[in-house]
Amino acid sequence: MNGLLTDLYELTMAAGYYESGKTDEKASFELTFRRLPANRNFLLTAGLSQLADYLLNLSFTAEEIDYLRGLPPFRNVSPGFFDYLRDFRFHGDLFAVPEGTPLFPGEPAVPICAPIFAPHIPEP
Repeated sequence: MNGLLTDLYELTMAAGYYESGKTDEKASFELTFRRLPANRNFLLTAGLSQLADYLLNLSFTAEEIDYLRGLPPFRNVSPGFFDYLRDFRFHGDLFAVPEGTPLFPGEPAVPICAPIFAPHIPEP
């Protein structure tokens, strides 16, 4: 899965955490929505298995990493951060409301708890 499908802000924050040595902290995030589409009173959840599949297969290719290296926000980032991206694998906890659950603006659809900076450690 293409690692660059995430928000660039998240990747610059990851670089900042790396540079600050904040490698052991955990964070919680929630996927929510702020507004409803026109003529809607609520939304129904769908696509949760695709989200889980994306997270479990998320990785960064050499080309994606080279692209990031060339962007101004990453010019002064330590080489170790790019090694981290090369080996990155998601290993956190994903919770989700069941498929078809009605949701209203501001309600959490998918809470995620994971290390804020979590390099993949290969098994021996």
